[in-house]
Amino acid sequence: MTFRILAVLLVAGTVVTCPAAEVRPADSKADANFAQQVSKLVSKLDSDRAADRDAAEKELLELAGETTAQTDRFLASLPPDNDEMPLAVRDRLSRMRRQIEDRAAKGATNGTTITLDAKTMPLADVFKAIEKDTGNKLVDNREEPSDKPVTITLKDEPFWSAIDQILDQVGLGVYSYGGEEALSIVGRNNEEGPRVGQAAYRGPLRFEVLEVQAQRGQRQPKQQSLKLQLEIAWEPRLRPIALSQPVADLEATTDTGEKLTATQPDAVQDVEIPNGTQAAEIQLPFELPSRDVKRITSLKGKLHALVPGRRAKFEFPDVTKSAGKSQRLGGVQVTLDDIRKNGAVYEIHMRFALEEANGSLQSHRNWVFQNLSYLTDKDGKTIENAGFETTRQTPNEVGVAYLFDVVEGLDGLTWVYETPAAIVDLPVDYELKDIELP
Repeated sequence: MTFRILAVLLVAGTVVTCPAAEVRPADSKADANFAQQVSKLVSKLDSDRAADRDAAEKELLELAGETTAQTDRFLASLPPDNDEMPLAVRDRLSRMRRQIEDRAAKGATNGTTITLDAKTMPLADVFKAIEKDTGNKLVDNREEPSDKPVTITLKDEPFWSAIDQILDQVGLGVYSYGGEEALSIVGRNNEEGPRVGQAAYRGPLRFEVLEVQAQRGQRQPKQQSLKLQLEIAWEPRLRPIALSQPVADLEATTDTGEKLTATQPDAVQDVEIPNGTQAAEIQLPFELPSRDVKRITSLKGKLHALVPGRRAKFEFPDVTKSAGKSQRLGGVQVTLDDIRKNGAVYEIHMRFALEEANGSLQSHRNWVFQNLSYLTDKDGKTIENAGFETTRQTPNEVGVAYLFDVVEGLDGLTWVYETPAAIVDLPVDYELKDIELP
């Protein structure tokens, strides 16, 4: 599987968190030893011998680890750039930061697995164990919750496969539009079939055909179509910004061996994902086959998911003195253009720019408006914005004026802007089998 990173950002001093897991502070003594080890290797980046410099960089990259906690710990231990640092060392450190954050961004889009040995375990405890294991929150939204024990043994089972097995055992289902960043578990309709065997699992995504519609005009027989309603669900820790299915990337084979012809082969089925949803539906259009065809034996497709990676935090201390200043983190730049007083409201005018937007700020720019913008005082108290207005939109840049109702003024306050550390274009190949036709 390949990835395209649209924006990767991290520099020393930047606070980074990951939506999939909370980073816990490590032992202080271990941290001190680790920081000393990093510092020693960084000093070798200025060695007279190229071989020593390359060896030190290789060791640092290995020391960065693979997990979120390891990566955050390592990046926090790297020294910040400064004018006294040799240019060659700064270049190496900058390159390493981008490489490590690139790796972390890709890792954030991997599917999680569940290991569980449950013997008549209460469902609530099962949900807690899954959240601890994967970072995915499950919420019991049944009108009349009952204690349904679960007995199941799972070892490194993909998240969605495990969820389907558990829900089939207790006879429950999923409501994908619960308004939370969590999987909403609800009662199952008596007419609803099992979840196991109906879906394909790929990474953090689950694919299932919910409905098949065959239409044939009686007065105009040439007006005929076959439409498949495809549901794509995702792990709740990782909400896509948008999904795109090029019709040209669909291939359907029937039980008679023929290939179905996709209508509008040049079209791209796009869907933008609103907050609080855990699934989306895309309609796949085909020409209606002959009546001899009873089922689609194989439906293959390649879907593109635009997925946010880890989050980064930009901080502009003493905001009244920060007008005109910019901060660049890898391929992203945040600029605080101006501060204006409009009656009782202060306006913070900013610009968010992507070095390589690749369309993420065009048809699917709404994700930018979900980024966090707030003020903090010297005690760490948060002051939320009272709304915003869009001031600029280009293929690579968005300008926003955030409104703050602060009676005492902005002196001494810090403006904070949080955004995904990377936007990953994740191509996902999938295959569904044995789809009955009406």
